[in-house]
Amino acid sequence: MATTLNLTGPIVGNDSSWIYDYLGMECISPKNVMKSIGDESEQLTVNLSSGGGEVTAASEIYTALRQANTTVVINITGMAASAASIIAMAGDTVNISPTAQMMIHQASLRDVTGNKDDLDHLSDILDKTDQSIVQAYVDRTGLPVDKIVKMMADETFLTAQEAVEYGFANNIMFAGTNAKSKVTNSLETGVLSDDVINKIGTLISVKEQVKNEKAHDVPDNTNLTESRQAQRSAKAAILLEELN
Repeated sequence: MATTLNLTGPIVGNDSSWIYDYLGMECISPKNVMKSIGDESEQLTVNLSSGGGEVTAASEIYTALRQANTTVVINITGMAASAASIIAMAGDTVNISPTAQMMIHQASLRDVTGNKDDLDHLSDILDKTDQSIVQAYVDRTGLPVDKIVKMMADETFLTAQEAVEYGFANNIMFAGTNAKSKVTNSLETGVLSDDVINKIGTLISVKEQVKNEKAHDVPDNTNLTESRQAQRSAKAAILLEELN
C-alpha cells in the first residue's frame, strides 16, 4: 500500500503550527509529517513545494523521513527553497518537475537584537547550522564540502536540469511528455512573525471571553453580527500588517 503526503507552505515548529490551522493556512510541521508516516506503507510519496522556514523543524522532518521503514520518493512540484531543500534530501529518490526550482543558501535569523557579544554568539550558531545543512547536501550529491559551502554563500538557485546534474535530484518529472505546468515567481515563505501570532492569540482569547459571556446572556443578533465583523476585520488588519 502506497501513501501520498502533500507538503506545501512554510515549514514551522510544532508550537506555532496551530495558528496556521486556525487561520486556514497551509504549513508543514514535524508532527503532521510524523502522523502521516505509516510503518506498513510500501512507498511514501511526498509532493513538496515550499519556500522554506525553520531549520530545526526541517531537520526533524528530514530525520523522520530518513528513519521511515519504507521507500521515500520526493517530488519537488514547485519550489524547494532554503529549509525545504533539506527535506528534499531525505528521499531515496528525488524527482523534480521541469518547471520547479531548488534554492540553497546560508542560515539566517529574524528579529535579531543584542550587543556585540550576543551577535558574535549568534554568528557562531549560524555557522554551526550551516555546517549541519552542508552535510545533508554532501550526503545526497557527493559534491565536495567546499563546493556546497560556496553554493550556499552565493544563494544558488537551481533549475530542474541543474538539480539533476549536481546530484540534488535523480530525475526530471514528465521527461519526454507534453505535460503542461504552471510557473510562479513568488518566493515568500509565508512564515508568520511572533508578533502576529501573539496578536491573533489575543484575538482568540477575546473571542472565547465573548463566547462565555453569551452563555449567560440573551444575545442581541445585531450586536453579535457587529462583533463577528469586528473580529474578521481585526484578523485581516493583522495579516495585512504582516504582509506590508
